[in-house]
Amino acid sequence: MGATTNSGSNLETNLDSLWRNVKAYRSSENFLAVMKACSRFRHLAPYNAMLVEMQRPGARYVLSEKEWRNKYDRGIKPNARPLIVLVPFGPVDFLFEISDTYPLKTDLFWKSDDEILEEIAAPYKTRKDVSDEVLNATIDRLSIHGIAIDTSFVAGTNYAARIELLANHSHSINLHVGKDKNINWRANYLLSINKNAQKGECFASICHELGHLFCQHLIAPNEWEKWQVRNLSHAAKEFEAESVSWLVCERLGIGNPSEKYLSGYLTANNEIPSEVSIERILYAVKEVWSICTLGANVTYREGLLYKHCEGFKETVRRMK
Repeated sequence: MGATTNSGSNLETNLDSLWRNVKAYRSSENFLAVMKACSRFRHLAPYNAMLVEMQRPGARYVLSEKEWRNKYDRGIKPNARPLIVLVPFGPVDFLFEISDTYPLKTDLFWKSDDEILEEIAAPYKTRKDVSDEVLNATIDRLSIHGIAIDTSFVAGTNYAARIELLANHSHSINLHVGKDKNINWRANYLLSINKNAQKGECFASICHELGHLFCQHLIAPNEWEKWQVRNLSHAAKEFEAESVSWLVCERLGIGNPSEKYLSGYLTANNEIPSEVSIERILYAVKEVWSICTLGANVTYREGLLYKHCEGFKETVRRMK
């Protein structure tokens, strides 16, 4: 391969520089660019999409050398600059922007850059409503986070869902924890869904409420390991939750009301609210995305309940 990779010392320097840039990436223009990159690069984790945008603003599409070769029969140009992304259980991986690739032409009819980009974007060009499959999968997987569902909630049309900490054991959840093994456990949060809301409104509101949870706007239940509740202004909390909802819906190609809110704010203000954490937003998007992605293998071990409730974890251990 003609592209260069980083030595260990250079890699550490580049990563340190990226972390510093994350803190400084607070202008409305840069924030919107990050959000659009996270939407565009659906195949990347949200945080990695942000890292790509910071290293290569306006990047159109990125893949690893192996993926470019196997999916599109493309090689990497000499002296192409690799883009650093994080990988689970490892240091980093290197991706390359489409303009840093060229057709190997082992196929008789090879595709141009624009043809590849059009092929990638085509499924998401038309706005659609959330499917029953995605909505139901999302609702079914909420139990891994200790969340019960109440579908009898009735409210105005602009209030599609709400999440709250349960002070008592009024609701329970059922979790699959192994082959032919299920646990009936007390719910810690209640997500109420307005039965009068349209599907799209319902899904966007669920994402919004989960944004509040994963951005740590809510306190942990008494029996859970505590986390630091982020004591933000109401405006900052809503900005983070709306950003989570917008980005999840954008990645799915679903029209959503958060777009109007964010567009209005970013147009009228030069910077995002000072209390807002971009990293928290992207973490929350990753968590919500995992439970609304069809075909994803989401288990109880990935949920807040298993991660924070020692009593639940011990019960699971005894069942093994």
